[in-house]
Order: sequence, then structure tokens, then C-alpha cells
Amino acid sequence: MTYLRGGARKRRDAIEPAIVEALRAHGVQTWQIGGRGLPDLLCWYRGRPVVLEVKSGTTGRLSAVQAREQAPWPVVRSVEAALEAVCGHEPWSVGAC
Repeated sequence: MTYLRGGARKRRDAIEPAIVEALRAHGVQTWQIGGRGLPDLLCWYRGRPVVLEVKSGTTGRLSAVQAREQAPWPVVRSVEAALEAVCGHEPWSVGAC
């Protein structure tokens, strides 16, 4: 399921489809959100909501609004970092997600 309104129609980061696919493969419900200063993904895993800001590689920068608000959610730049942020442990460990 994808929620696309307002800022979510913007250009997405190149790594985002791989992150969404990996999260969903691990049973995480994932919706694309966004907007001025908002995170990119809303995730629901084991009764717990988690929002993520996705940035590609080392060059992806926070927007001025996100930087000013100090982005109170995880900023992830890889599939592994996203799984760690949502699942709370190393994604390659036994019983991950």
C-alpha cells in the first residue's frame, strides 16, 4: 500500500524502493509519506510505528526544515540501516525481524 499525497509525489531517493522491498519482505507494513520537513516512510512493525527519512549514499542531505527541526527520526542510507532502525537489531542475525 502506498500513500501518495502532497509532498509524497516528489522525486524519491534511489535507495528507497530497495528499502521498502526489504522491509516488506521482513513483515513490516510500509507506506510512503512525505511533505515539507516530514519523513519519507511510515512503518508499522509488531505494534510499533517507526518513521524513517531515506537518503541516498553519503551525498543525500536533509532539507532546511529537517535540519532546523533536527529530524527526530532515524535517517537511513542503506537497507541494513533501515532494518536496524525498524527491527531494533542486526538484520542479519538469527531471527531478524
